[in-house]
Amino acid sequence: MNQGTYFAPGERDPNSIVDEEAAIFSDAHVGQSVLDAIPDLALVLNDKRQIVAANTHCLKALGLTSVDPILGKRPGEAINCIHVADGPEGCGTSLACRQCGAARAILNCLSKKQTVQQECRITAHGVDGDASMEFLAKATFVKVGSYPLVLLVLRDISGENRKEALERLFFHDVMNTVGGIIGLADLMVTDIPQESAGYAKIIHHLAENVADEIASFRNLLQAENGTLRVDAIMVPIQDLFLEIFESLSHHPVCKGRTIQIDVQPGLSLRTDPMLLRRVVVNLTKNALEASPRGSVVKLSAVRNETGVTISVNNPGLIPPSVQSQLFKRSFSTKGEAGRGLGTYSIKLFTERYLKGKVDFSSSEHEGTTFTVVLPSCC
Repeated sequence: MNQGTYFAPGERDPNSIVDEEAAIFSDAHVGQSVLDAIPDLALVLNDKRQIVAANTHCLKALGLTSVDPILGKRPGEAINCIHVADGPEGCGTSLACRQCGAARAILNCLSKKQTVQQECRITAHGVDGDASMEFLAKATFVKVGSYPLVLLVLRDISGENRKEALERLFFHDVMNTVGGIIGLADLMVTDIPQESAGYAKIIHHLAENVADEIASFRNLLQAENGTLRVDAIMVPIQDLFLEIFESLSHHPVCKGRTIQIDVQPGLSLRTDPMLLRRVVVNLTKNALEASPRGSVVKLSAVRNETGVTISVNNPGLIPPSVQSQLFKRSFSTKGEAGRGLGTYSIKLFTERYLKGKVDFSSSEHEGTTFTVVLPSCC
């Protein structure tokens, strides 16, 4: 804890000082004209992390024509980060800010007086709902007159991370599954006929997994582009869960682990079956991956006053440092490039398209439970 906050200091300069810093920077030889030449989002911050200048590219992205509306604010406050209200002194002072690459880069830059670069994932409130952004945050120490300043450049790396995710999908997940299909097909050719029927059934499930992986990524791209269609029908939850159970029982993540289903009898929900299946499959896969062998992952569903609550529980504990990052695009608890689309897509599909809510709880005693609350009709 730092000066009454959970991370960075909360102290701010008064408007008169910020105005003076802004004027000095704009008059300096490294001023606004040089700032505008930077092709990425660029902000100049004082040593309290307050904005004193912004380039035209950044202003355009924020829908502004001048820096005045964000002068004296901090970067997260200008972008409308979802964690701004969580800290006692705004941007940089919440528990979640401890994991923010931009905040860490700025603080290290001011401390070491040298350039610091870190990846940064930001989820911001927007007109059409929350939006996830991914940046490479580069903080460079600049002293203008007697004022220590930080030049913060945010380069959008969302496209690069999407490419990595797509490469991982095809070169890792899909190719591994295809390898299994080929191996079983070889056995069918050489093995005794009686066992071929069993191999054929497994091949069928593996092929379904390949098709599902590709369709899942396609749906994610459509959801982000706003072109994903929602087709609501009555969905029997018990049948949906049994279908998911049958599909995942042949998936590598289920090896040595058990899926337990508990559904309120006769429970049905009017929703999009494809999107709901995506959500539950991703939740269940994540739970299985997070569970040691011999564990039980529990899927349950009950009707509540407004609709249906679906829960997926596993015995693992999510570290506090991970919890605030869970629903951000490309964040992964596994530390692998190109992963992390699971929880992000769960939130996107559920909240933007199925009009529900996603939440989770995690403790040593109860394990981790993700909860999806869906209205009676999406």
